Amino acid sequence: MGDPNTATKSPPERLDSLDAYRGFVMLAMVSSGLGMSKLQGDAQWGWLADQLEHRAWEGCTAWDLIQPSFMFIVGLAMPFAFALRSERGESWTRQFGHAVKRALTLIALGIFLDSYGQNPPHLFIQFIRVLQQIALAYLLTFLVLRWRPEWQALFAFGILGLHTALYLHYGWHRDTNPWLREDNFGRWLDLALHLPLSRGGYVTLNALSSTATLVFGVLGGQLLRSARPWWGKVLTLTLLGLAGLALGTALTPWVPMVKRLWTASFTLFAAGWTCLLLAFFYGVIDGLGWRRWSWPFIVVGMNSIAIYMVANTLRRPIESGLRPFLQGALDQLSSPWQPVLMACGVVLVQWGMCYWLYRKRIFFKV
Repeated sequence: MGDPNTATKSPPERLDSLDAYRGFVMLAMVSSGLGMSKLQGDAQWGWLADQLEHRAWEGCTAWDLIQPSFMFIVGLAMPFAFALRSERGESWTRQFGHAVKRALTLIALGIFLDSYGQNPPHLFIQFIRVLQQIALAYLLTFLVLRWRPEWQALFAFGILGLHTALYLHYGWHRDTNPWLREDNFGRWLDLALHLPLSRGGYVTLNALSSTATLVFGVLGGQLLRSARPWWGKVLTLTLLGLAGLALGTALTPWVPMVKRLWTASFTLFAAGWTCLLLAFFYGVIDGLGWRRWSWPFIVVGMNSIAIYMVANTLRRPIESGLRPFLQGALDQLSSPWQPVLMACGVVLVQWGMCYWLYRKRIFFKV
Protein backbone atom coordinates (compact mmCIF):
# COMPACT_ATOMS: atom_id res chain seq x y z
CA MET A 1 0.00 0.00 0.00
CA GLY A 2 1.13 3.54 -0.62
CA ASP A 3 0.59 6.55 -2.78
CA PRO A 4 -2.30 5.98 -5.24
CA ASN A 5 -0.20 7.40 -8.05
CA THR A 6 2.58 4.89 -7.39
CA ALA A 7 2.34 1.54 -9.14
CA THR A 8 3.84 -1.58 -7.63
CA LYS A 9 5.25 -4.29 -9.85
CA SER A 10 3.87 -7.26 -7.95
CA PRO A 11 0.77 -7.77 -5.83
CA PRO A 12 0.90 -8.80 -2.19
CA GLU A 13 -0.19 -12.20 -0.96
CA ARG A 14 -3.98 -12.37 -1.13
CA LEU A 15 -6.99 -14.64 -1.36
CA ASP A 16 -8.27 -15.16 -4.90
CA SER A 17 -11.82 -15.18 -3.59
CA LEU A 18 -11.37 -11.74 -2.06
CA ASP A 19 -10.12 -10.29 -5.33
CA ALA A 20 -12.89 -12.02 -7.28
CA TYR A 21 -15.57 -10.74 -4.92
CA ARG A 22 -14.11 -7.23 -5.12
CA GLY A 23 -13.95 -7.42 -8.91
CA PHE A 24 -17.55 -8.61 -9.14
CA VAL A 25 -18.69 -5.68 -6.99
CA MET A 26 -16.60 -3.15 -8.94
CA LEU A 27 -17.93 -4.33 -12.30
CA ALA A 28 -21.45 -3.97 -10.95
CA MET A 29 -20.61 -0.51 -9.59
CA VAL A 30 -19.22 0.83 -12.88
CA SER A 31 -21.91 -0.73 -15.11
CA SER A 32 -24.39 2.12 -14.54
CA GLY A 33 -27.17 -0.39 -14.04
CA LEU A 34 -26.33 -1.93 -17.42
CA GLY A 35 -28.22 0.97 -18.97
CA MET A 36 -31.56 -0.64 -18.17
CA SER A 37 -33.30 2.41 -16.68
CA LYS A 38 -35.55 2.79 -19.75
CA LEU A 39 -36.80 -0.78 -19.26
CA GLN A 40 -38.42 -0.05 -15.88
CA GLY A 41 -41.94 -0.57 -17.22
CA ASP A 42 -41.14 -3.48 -19.52
CA ALA A 43 -43.38 -6.49 -18.91
CA GLN A 44 -40.55 -8.99 -19.32
CA TRP A 45 -37.47 -7.14 -18.08
CA GLY A 46 -38.94 -4.55 -15.73
CA TRP A 47 -38.19 -6.65 -12.64
CA LEU A 48 -34.47 -6.72 -13.50
CA ALA A 49 -34.37 -3.02 -14.36
CA ASP A 50 -35.99 -2.33 -10.99
CA GLN A 51 -33.24 -4.26 -9.18
CA LEU A 52 -30.59 -2.18 -10.99
CA GLU A 53 -31.86 1.11 -9.55
CA HIS A 54 -31.61 2.54 -6.04
CA ARG A 55 -34.79 2.64 -3.99
CA ALA A 56 -36.07 6.22 -3.82
CA TRP A 57 -36.20 5.92 -0.03
CA GLU A 58 -37.39 2.86 1.89
CA GLY A 59 -36.59 -0.67 0.79
CA CYS A 60 -33.58 -2.38 -0.75
CA THR A 61 -32.62 -3.57 -4.23
CA ALA A 62 -29.60 -5.44 -5.54
CA TRP A 63 -28.18 -2.08 -6.66
CA ASP A 64 -28.41 -0.78 -3.08
CA LEU A 65 -26.12 -3.62 -1.96
CA ILE A 66 -23.14 -2.54 -4.08
CA GLN A 67 -21.78 0.15 -1.75
CA PRO A 68 -22.11 -1.93 1.45
CA SER A 69 -20.42 -4.83 -0.36
CA PHE A 70 -17.52 -2.57 -1.33
CA MET A 71 -17.19 -1.26 2.22
CA PHE A 72 -17.51 -4.77 3.68
CA ILE A 73 -14.62 -5.89 1.44
CA VAL A 74 -12.49 -2.99 2.70
CA GLY A 75 -13.03 -4.33 6.21
CA LEU A 76 -12.32 -7.89 5.04
CA ALA A 77 -8.89 -6.89 3.78
CA MET A 78 -7.83 -5.04 6.92
CA PRO A 79 -6.85 -8.06 9.09
CA PHE A 80 -4.72 -9.43 6.23
CA ALA A 81 -3.03 -6.11 5.44
CA PHE A 82 -2.26 -5.07 9.00
CA ALA A 83 -1.15 -8.59 9.99
CA LEU A 84 1.52 -8.32 7.31
CA ARG A 85 2.56 -4.93 8.66
CA SER A 86 2.80 -6.34 12.17
CA GLU A 87 4.93 -9.24 10.89
CA ARG A 88 7.28 -6.67 9.38
CA GLY A 89 7.67 -5.17 12.83
CA GLU A 90 5.64 -1.99 12.31
CA SER A 91 4.47 -0.36 15.52
CA TRP A 92 0.84 0.56 16.19
CA THR A 93 1.76 4.23 15.80
CA ARG A 94 3.24 3.67 12.36
CA GLN A 95 0.23 1.61 11.30
CA PHE A 96 -2.09 4.34 12.53
CA GLY A 97 -0.09 6.84 10.47
CA HIS A 98 -0.66 4.65 7.43
CA ALA A 99 -4.39 4.50 8.17
CA VAL A 100 -4.54 8.29 8.43
CA LYS A 101 -2.60 8.69 5.17
CA ARG A 102 -4.92 6.26 3.42
CA ALA A 103 -8.01 8.05 4.74
CA LEU A 104 -6.71 11.44 3.61
CA THR A 105 -5.88 10.04 0.18
CA LEU A 106 -9.39 8.63 -0.22
CA ILE A 107 -10.91 11.94 0.87
CA ALA A 108 -8.72 13.81 -1.63
CA LEU A 109 -9.73 11.43 -4.45
CA GLY A 110 -13.39 11.78 -3.50
CA ILE A 111 -13.24 15.57 -3.47
CA PHE A 112 -11.47 15.49 -6.84
CA LEU A 113 -14.28 13.37 -8.33
CA ASP A 114 -16.97 15.56 -6.74
CA SER A 115 -15.30 18.67 -8.16
CA TYR A 116 -14.53 17.13 -11.55
CA GLY A 117 -16.74 18.58 -14.27
CA GLN A 118 -18.47 21.12 -12.00
CA ASN A 119 -19.97 23.98 -13.99
CA PRO A 120 -18.89 26.65 -13.25
CA PRO A 121 -15.59 25.06 -12.10
CA HIS A 122 -15.20 25.10 -8.33
CA LEU A 123 -14.02 22.99 -5.43
CA PHE A 124 -16.93 20.89 -4.15
CA ILE A 125 -16.39 19.50 -0.66
CA GLN A 126 -18.75 16.90 0.75
CA PHE A 127 -18.42 13.57 2.53
CA ILE A 128 -21.23 11.41 1.15
CA ARG A 129 -19.37 9.76 -1.76
CA VAL A 130 -18.27 6.19 -1.07
CA LEU A 131 -14.57 7.15 -0.96
CA GLN A 132 -15.05 9.75 1.79
CA GLN A 133 -17.39 7.44 3.66
CA ILE A 134 -14.79 4.66 3.56
CA ALA A 135 -12.10 7.09 4.74
CA LEU A 136 -14.02 8.15 7.85
CA ALA A 137 -15.19 4.63 8.67
CA TYR A 138 -11.70 3.22 8.04
CA LEU A 139 -10.16 5.34 10.78
CA LEU A 140 -12.81 4.36 13.31
CA THR A 141 -12.45 0.70 12.38
CA PHE A 142 -8.67 0.81 12.71
CA LEU A 143 -9.03 1.88 16.33
CA VAL A 144 -10.72 -1.44 17.19
CA LEU A 145 -8.73 -3.64 14.81
CA ARG A 146 -6.75 -5.26 17.65
CA TRP A 147 -9.76 -5.88 19.88
CA ARG A 148 -11.12 -9.34 20.50
CA PRO A 149 -13.84 -10.34 17.99
CA GLU A 150 -16.62 -10.26 20.59
CA TRP A 151 -15.68 -6.70 21.55
CA GLN A 152 -15.54 -5.70 17.90
CA ALA A 153 -19.04 -7.10 17.38
CA LEU A 154 -20.27 -5.25 20.47
CA PHE A 155 -18.69 -2.06 19.11
CA ALA A 156 -20.49 -2.50 15.77
CA PHE A 157 -23.88 -3.05 17.38
CA GLY A 158 -23.20 -0.17 19.77
CA ILE A 159 -22.60 2.12 16.78
CA LEU A 160 -25.88 1.04 15.22
CA GLY A 161 -27.65 1.66 18.52
CA LEU A 162 -26.13 5.14 18.81
CA HIS A 163 -27.00 5.95 15.21
CA THR A 164 -30.61 4.89 15.74
CA ALA A 165 -30.86 6.77 19.05
CA LEU A 166 -29.69 10.02 17.45
CA TYR A 167 -32.42 9.84 14.82
CA LEU A 168 -35.12 8.82 17.29
CA HIS A 169 -34.19 11.60 19.71
CA TYR A 170 -34.30 14.14 16.89
CA GLY A 171 -37.76 12.91 15.85
CA TRP A 172 -38.99 12.97 19.45
CA HIS A 173 -37.58 16.48 20.02
CA ARG A 174 -39.18 17.79 16.79
CA ASP A 175 -42.35 15.75 17.28
CA THR A 176 -41.98 14.27 13.80
CA ASN A 177 -41.18 11.04 12.02
CA PRO A 178 -37.40 10.63 12.51
CA TRP A 179 -36.93 8.96 9.13
CA LEU A 180 -38.32 11.66 6.84
CA ARG A 181 -36.26 12.39 3.73
CA GLU A 182 -36.27 16.17 4.11
CA ASP A 183 -36.17 16.38 7.91
CA ASN A 184 -33.95 14.01 9.86
CA PHE A 185 -30.95 14.18 12.18
CA GLY A 186 -28.38 13.50 9.47
CA ARG A 187 -29.72 16.31 7.29
CA TRP A 188 -29.82 18.65 10.30
CA LEU A 189 -26.18 17.80 11.09
CA ASP A 190 -25.04 18.57 7.54
CA LEU A 191 -26.81 21.93 7.77
CA ALA A 192 -25.15 22.62 11.12
CA LEU A 193 -21.74 21.77 9.61
CA HIS A 194 -22.47 23.99 6.58
CA LEU A 195 -22.02 21.04 4.23
CA PRO A 196 -23.92 20.90 0.91
CA LEU A 197 -27.15 18.94 1.12
CA SER A 198 -27.52 15.89 -1.06
CA ARG A 199 -30.43 15.95 -3.49
CA GLY A 200 -30.64 12.19 -3.06
CA GLY A 201 -31.07 12.35 0.70
CA TYR A 202 -27.60 10.98 1.58
CA VAL A 203 -25.94 12.40 4.70
CA THR A 204 -22.43 12.56 6.12
CA LEU A 205 -23.50 10.74 9.29
CA ASN A 206 -23.76 7.57 7.21
CA ALA A 207 -20.05 7.18 7.94
CA LEU A 208 -20.95 6.34 11.55
CA SER A 209 -23.32 3.47 10.82
CA SER A 210 -21.28 2.27 7.82
CA THR A 211 -18.38 1.83 10.24
CA ALA A 212 -20.37 -1.16 11.48
CA THR A 213 -20.25 -2.52 7.90
CA LEU A 214 -16.45 -2.28 7.91
CA VAL A 215 -16.24 -3.91 11.34
CA PHE A 216 -18.45 -6.78 10.14
CA GLY A 217 -15.96 -7.10 7.28
CA VAL A 218 -13.07 -7.21 9.75
CA LEU A 219 -14.80 -10.03 11.61
CA GLY A 220 -15.21 -11.86 8.30
CA GLY A 221 -11.53 -11.35 7.49
CA GLN A 222 -10.51 -12.71 10.88
CA LEU A 223 -12.68 -15.75 10.28
CA LEU A 224 -10.99 -16.39 6.92
CA ARG A 225 -7.55 -16.06 8.56
CA SER A 226 -8.44 -18.57 11.26
CA ALA A 227 -7.35 -22.21 11.27
CA ARG A 228 -10.89 -23.54 10.83
CA PRO A 229 -11.52 -25.84 7.86
CA TRP A 230 -12.82 -24.02 4.78
CA TRP A 231 -16.23 -25.68 4.97
CA GLY A 232 -16.59 -24.54 8.59
CA LYS A 233 -15.89 -20.96 7.54
CA VAL A 234 -18.44 -21.20 4.74
CA LEU A 235 -21.04 -22.62 7.13
CA THR A 236 -20.38 -19.85 9.67
CA LEU A 237 -20.65 -17.14 7.00
CA THR A 238 -23.88 -18.66 5.71
CA LEU A 239 -25.46 -18.76 9.16
CA LEU A 240 -24.32 -15.21 9.90
CA GLY A 241 -25.70 -14.10 6.54
CA LEU A 242 -29.11 -15.61 7.23
CA ALA A 243 -29.08 -14.05 10.71
CA GLY A 244 -28.30 -10.63 9.22
CA LEU A 245 -31.20 -10.91 6.76
CA ALA A 246 -33.56 -11.96 9.54
CA LEU A 247 -32.45 -9.25 11.99
CA GLY A 248 -32.54 -6.49 9.39
CA THR A 249 -36.02 -7.49 8.23
CA ALA A 250 -37.34 -7.86 11.81
CA LEU A 251 -36.14 -4.36 12.69
CA THR A 252 -37.91 -2.59 9.82
CA PRO A 253 -41.23 -1.89 11.61
CA TRP A 254 -39.31 0.41 13.99
CA VAL A 255 -36.29 1.39 11.91
CA PRO A 256 -37.10 1.43 8.18
CA MET A 257 -34.59 0.10 5.69
CA VAL A 258 -33.18 3.29 4.15
CA LYS A 259 -29.87 2.97 2.35
CA ARG A 260 -29.59 6.75 1.95
CA LEU A 261 -29.43 7.08 5.76
CA TRP A 262 -27.64 3.74 6.27
CA THR A 263 -30.11 2.79 8.97
CA ALA A 264 -29.45 -0.10 11.35
CA SER A 265 -31.97 -2.34 9.59
CA PHE A 266 -30.33 -1.66 6.23
CA THR A 267 -26.85 -2.24 7.68
CA LEU A 268 -27.79 -5.64 9.10
CA PHE A 269 -29.76 -6.70 6.01
CA ALA A 270 -26.90 -5.70 3.70
CA ALA A 271 -24.37 -7.45 5.96
CA GLY A 272 -26.44 -10.59 5.60
CA TRP A 273 -26.13 -10.49 1.82
CA THR A 274 -22.43 -9.65 1.91
CA CYS A 275 -21.76 -12.64 4.17
CA LEU A 276 -23.67 -14.94 1.81
CA LEU A 277 -21.77 -13.61 -1.21
CA LEU A 278 -18.46 -14.03 0.60
CA ALA A 279 -19.44 -17.60 1.54
CA PHE A 280 -20.07 -18.32 -2.13
CA PHE A 281 -16.87 -16.79 -3.49
CA TYR A 282 -14.66 -18.21 -0.74
CA GLY A 283 -16.27 -21.65 -0.77
CA VAL A 284 -16.13 -22.11 -4.53
CA ILE A 285 -12.76 -20.49 -5.25
CA ASP A 286 -10.56 -21.07 -2.20
CA GLY A 287 -12.51 -23.98 -0.74
CA LEU A 288 -13.32 -26.19 -3.73
CA GLY A 289 -10.51 -24.72 -5.83
CA TRP A 290 -12.70 -23.83 -8.83
CA ARG A 291 -10.82 -20.72 -9.90
CA ARG A 292 -10.90 -20.47 -13.68
CA TRP A 293 -14.33 -18.86 -13.97
CA SER A 294 -13.34 -16.11 -11.51
CA TRP A 295 -10.32 -14.84 -13.45
CA PRO A 296 -12.18 -11.96 -15.21
CA PHE A 297 -13.31 -10.71 -11.80
CA ILE A 298 -9.82 -11.08 -10.28
CA VAL A 299 -8.38 -8.89 -13.05
CA VAL A 300 -10.67 -6.07 -11.94
CA GLY A 301 -10.46 -6.78 -8.21
CA MET A 302 -6.70 -6.26 -8.24
CA ASN A 303 -7.16 -2.73 -9.63
CA SER A 304 -10.40 -1.59 -8.03
CA ILE A 305 -9.25 2.01 -7.50
CA ALA A 306 -8.15 2.28 -11.14
CA ILE A 307 -11.49 1.15 -12.57
CA TYR A 308 -13.42 3.34 -10.11
CA MET A 309 -11.48 6.44 -11.17
CA VAL A 310 -11.80 5.58 -14.86
CA ALA A 311 -15.55 5.04 -14.54
CA ASN A 312 -16.01 8.41 -12.87
CA THR A 313 -13.85 10.43 -15.25
CA LEU A 314 -13.69 8.72 -18.65
CA ARG A 315 -17.13 7.21 -19.15
CA ARG A 316 -18.30 9.83 -21.66
CA PRO A 317 -15.06 9.81 -23.69
CA ILE A 318 -15.28 6.00 -23.85
CA GLU A 319 -18.88 6.22 -25.06
CA SER A 320 -17.89 8.74 -27.72
CA GLY A 321 -15.05 6.51 -28.87
CA LEU A 322 -17.30 3.44 -29.05
CA ARG A 323 -20.25 5.03 -30.83
CA PRO A 324 -18.84 4.90 -34.39
CA PHE A 325 -18.16 1.18 -33.97
CA LEU A 326 -21.50 0.37 -32.34
CA GLN A 327 -23.78 2.71 -34.28
CA GLY A 328 -24.83 0.04 -36.79
CA ALA A 329 -25.82 -2.36 -34.03
CA LEU A 330 -27.49 0.42 -32.04
CA ASP A 331 -29.66 1.29 -35.04
CA GLN A 332 -30.92 -2.29 -35.14
CA LEU A 333 -32.15 -2.13 -31.52
CA SER A 334 -35.27 -0.56 -30.11
CA SER A 335 -34.73 2.66 -28.14
CA PRO A 336 -34.84 1.13 -24.60
CA TRP A 337 -32.15 -1.44 -25.50
CA GLN A 338 -29.63 0.95 -27.05
CA PRO A 339 -28.28 2.15 -23.65
CA VAL A 340 -27.88 -1.52 -22.62
CA LEU A 341 -25.56 -2.26 -25.54
CA MET A 342 -23.59 0.93 -24.92
CA ALA A 343 -23.25 0.16 -21.19
CA CYS A 344 -21.96 -3.34 -21.98
CA GLY A 345 -19.44 -1.85 -24.41
CA VAL A 346 -18.20 0.67 -21.85
CA VAL A 347 -17.79 -2.03 -19.18
CA LEU A 348 -15.85 -4.18 -21.65
CA VAL A 349 -13.46 -1.29 -22.39
CA GLN A 350 -12.99 -0.63 -18.67
CA TRP A 351 -12.27 -4.31 -18.11
CA GLY A 352 -9.77 -4.18 -20.96
CA MET A 353 -7.93 -1.33 -19.22
CA CYS A 354 -7.70 -3.42 -16.05
CA TYR A 355 -6.50 -6.38 -18.10
CA TRP A 356 -3.71 -4.28 -19.61
CA LEU A 357 -2.61 -3.23 -16.12
CA TYR A 358 -2.84 -6.85 -14.97
CA ARG A 359 -0.64 -8.06 -17.84
CA LYS A 360 1.89 -5.33 -17.05
CA ARG A 361 1.77 -6.30 -13.35
CA ILE A 362 0.80 -2.76 -12.42
CA PHE A 363 -1.48 -2.48 -9.38
CA PHE A 364 -2.65 0.88 -8.08
CA LYS A 365 -3.22 1.14 -4.33
CA VAL A 366 -4.15 3.74 -1.74
